Amino acid sequence: MKKALQAGLTKLKTRAASISALILGTVLAPSAFAITAPAAGSFAFDLYDVAVNEVLLGAPGFVGAVIIMVVSAVNLTRNWVLSIAGLLGGVILINADTITASMGMIV
Repeated sequence: MKKALQAGLTKLKTRAASISALILGTVLAPSAFAITAPAAGSFAFDLYDVAVNEVLLGAPGFVGAVIIMVVSAVNLTRNWVLSIAGLLGGVILINADTITASMGMIV
């Protein structure tokens, strides 16, 4: 019984140490996650250009965000939790370029 308790305590300490290291690394290095838009001709510029500039900032991203927000507003009385999630998703889609740059998309 005592050995099992010690093994469980050791597992708990290991898990707590790994979670603490993850939180500490995330808090201490927020600027390491942010990116700037890649320069023309650099690695994966075409992918970034199509994904962010053409889709998210272009007409497909805006129309998708508006459709999500309208459908969420219409369904507000049926399921308000999903409607709020849809409204937040639409706002996130409209501000996707800012979120991409601040949260850090690996390119």
